[in-house]
Amino acid sequence: MTWAVKKGSESNAHRERLDVLDTFSVVCVAIGVGLRSLWLGKRELWYDEVLSVLMASGQKSAYKLPEDVPFSLQTFSGLLAVSPMQNIADSIESVIRGTTGDAHPPLFYLSAHVWMRLFGSSEIALRSLVLLISLATLWLGYELGRRVLGRRGGLIFTALFSLNPFFFAHSLNLRMYAPMVFWVMVSGGCFFVLIGEGEALEEMPATGWRRWFLRGGVAIAITAGLLTQYLFAYWLFALAALALYLDRKRWFAHGLTLGAGVLMFVPWALWGVRQQINNRSDVFNQISSAGGLWQSALQHGKDLAQTLANHLLLGHLTTGMLPVEAAIKPTAVVVGLGVIGFLAVCISGLYRRRQYRVLMISLLMGFVPLAVALMADVLANKYTLGFGWGRSTIVALPGCLLLIAAWLTLGTGRWRSAFTAGLLSVYLLLIVGDFGWRDRQIFHQVNHELLKTDEPTLVVMNSRAWGNVLRAVHYLEASANADMLATDPADVSLALTQALNRKNYERVLWLSADYPVWGEPKTKQDAVRLIGETEALLASRYVLKDERVLRGTMDIDRFELKTYE
Repeated sequence: MTWAVKKGSESNAHRERLDVLDTFSVVCVAIGVGLRSLWLGKRELWYDEVLSVLMASGQKSAYKLPEDVPFSLQTFSGLLAVSPMQNIADSIESVIRGTTGDAHPPLFYLSAHVWMRLFGSSEIALRSLVLLISLATLWLGYELGRRVLGRRGGLIFTALFSLNPFFFAHSLNLRMYAPMVFWVMVSGGCFFVLIGEGEALEEMPATGWRRWFLRGGVAIAITAGLLTQYLFAYWLFALAALALYLDRKRWFAHGLTLGAGVLMFVPWALWGVRQQINNRSDVFNQISSAGGLWQSALQHGKDLAQTLANHLLLGHLTTGMLPVEAAIKPTAVVVGLGVIGFLAVCISGLYRRRQYRVLMISLLMGFVPLAVALMADVLANKYTLGFGWGRSTIVALPGCLLLIAAWLTLGTGRWRSAFTAGLLSVYLLLIVGDFGWRDRQIFHQVNHELLKTDEPTLVVMNSRAWGNVLRAVHYLEASANADMLATDPADVSLALTQALNRKNYERVLWLSADYPVWGEPKTKQDAVRLIGETEALLASRYVLKDERVLRGTMDIDRFELKTYE
């Protein structure tokens, strides 16, 4: 009798802990949603985001920067909004034709174009599109996680997704990476329902019209994913592997479904991709490999470690780490080795508890895309795996998080609640540390200085890179008395001398970029010398009134602003 009461008490206590864990997971999901909404317009658009705005506006072809002469800000102020003079059919055609000079397919830009027509081009309006896509992804994540891990596992998986620093950052990034994850979830979710993968015994493969509907969902999601970002193709290998593992008897039908998705992408591949390859061959130079066999192998290993660190722990924080060599953040690599060790613990824990099916699903979803990307890099002698802080392989993120959620749900026993709460708390602290304490308001500060007076003012920037120029255009007031001179660092002094001789400016705002992107001086000494020449020229004609250092969240956001009158 005493033993039965004691056993019942322990069972009740265990049940209460699980109920608390479920509630905690739901609260974490709500916190993630709330913080996304709170910080939607907290940061300025970064370099690539403003390029998204130009592409989505359909006015990329109208952007032609004058060669080393000042231009009125009013001239360019309308390029980052949808032209009211164009009807929707013509503007959509302009967006599509504009992407032939870009390295990405058109679907995301087309979606953003329609969104801009409806809601405008402010930070909040623009990013709200990606925010809504990320929220839909969380809902799909719960459905997928519930089928693989059960209700509690689905909640833990969704909570990890909601607070994962990498996905959180891309939920507020006007680029195509959060939509890539959305299409992963759509295709994966439809596939699991199609084959009857689920926790309940009565789950059966779909039949009749429902089967064709789900196959259509998989195919359309594949096409949409490829039209969102080309490296979505890594996910196709994971889907194929899942089909062979979970439903081998119907491999041919699943192959036809995947093939249908690729086939619907072919028209764009034949027309658009060919033109992009001809117009943007420079993209391949950004990911080229260099060095011997040992150096290449070491670089590939660093890329993998850095990518896993960014995906599963650091998120956007890695953008502020100073690099020792191109595209490598040494701190992220060290953290990545720790993350790899943690994933090994997760795999071992699930294997020891004989959770072979869940383990294989997680590995196929998460590790197949990374393995394919790494193999492609090795064979092509390129570096795509670590390019862009790992965002090019974001399709692997759901599978990696599913592995962690599976371990927390099935491999931790009585420590489940403590480990889950601990990891989610770490994620929350990293998000707050990133978005709460780091800001990006560079061009807002330049605009504040510009608006202090309506006297004729020249804004000078030692960068012609269109991401920097367009950010200035987006945030600086288009005053009739405000001109801008944007040129390569080596040409600033000559172009500025000619500009000052042609027009009498009462003020000059000298905006010096630490990283001009285009035409960057070969050495630090050259950069210092060129900046010194410009400042000596300004000092000979004006008096320095104010100077400040402007910092954002990335290396590309470092500027120095000096006001001369």
